[in-house]
Amino acid sequence: MRLISLSIFTIALSLFANLSYAKSGFGLNVGAGIPFLMQGGINYRMSDTLGFSAAYNILDVNVGTASVDLTMPEVLVHYHPFKGAFFIGAGIGQESLKVSATDLLTSLQTSAEVTAMTGIVKTGWMWGATSEGFWFGVDISYISPFSPTTTITAPGVPTTSQEYLDVVDAANQFGETGYINFTFARLGYIF
Repeated sequence: MRLISLSIFTIALSLFANLSYAKSGFGLNVGAGIPFLMQGGINYRMSDTLGFSAAYNILDVNVGTASVDLTMPEVLVHYHPFKGAFFIGAGIGQESLKVSATDLLTSLQTSAEVTAMTGIVKTGWMWGATSEGFWFGVDISYISPFSPTTTITAPGVPTTSQEYLDVVDAANQFGETGYINFTFARLGYIF
C-alpha cells in the first residue's frame, strides 16, 4: 500500500507541474468487461494530459439457489502521456464479495462475505475523449486487494469442521489475491 500511495503521489506531483491547460470537460460512461460485467461512472478531463474518474463495477450472477455478487467502487487518476487516446491510471477502490447458496432440503442459506481495500493500476485507450461528445474506450486493470475482512454465515455447520475452515481459507485467499479486469467496451460522453 505504501508503494502504491508513493507512486500515486509522485505521478500526481509531476502531472500538476506539467499541466497543459486545455478545455476541461465532465462526462459519464458505461462499460462491460470481465469479471465486472456492468461498469458505470463519471469522468472529469482537466487537461490534455490529466483526468479523473469515479466508477462503480458490478458482477451479479445467480444460478439456481446459488449467487455471486462482486462490487467495487473506484477512484482513479488518468494520465495521457501523448495527449491522445492512450492513458495510464492509478487509484484505489473497495471490493465487496458475497457468495451464498441455499440447501434445498433444509432451506438453510450459507454465505461468505469478503470486503477489502484495493490498489488499482489501469491502462487503455479513450478514443474521442479529448473533445466534447461521444468517446469509446477499452482498458485493462490490475486490482490488488489488501486488508480483507471476512464474515461467514453457516447455520448448523460447526465452526471447527473442515468444510467451515475451507470456506474461511478460500474467502481470505480471495481477499488477498490480485486479479485482472478487462473492459472490452466503454462508451462515454463529455459535456
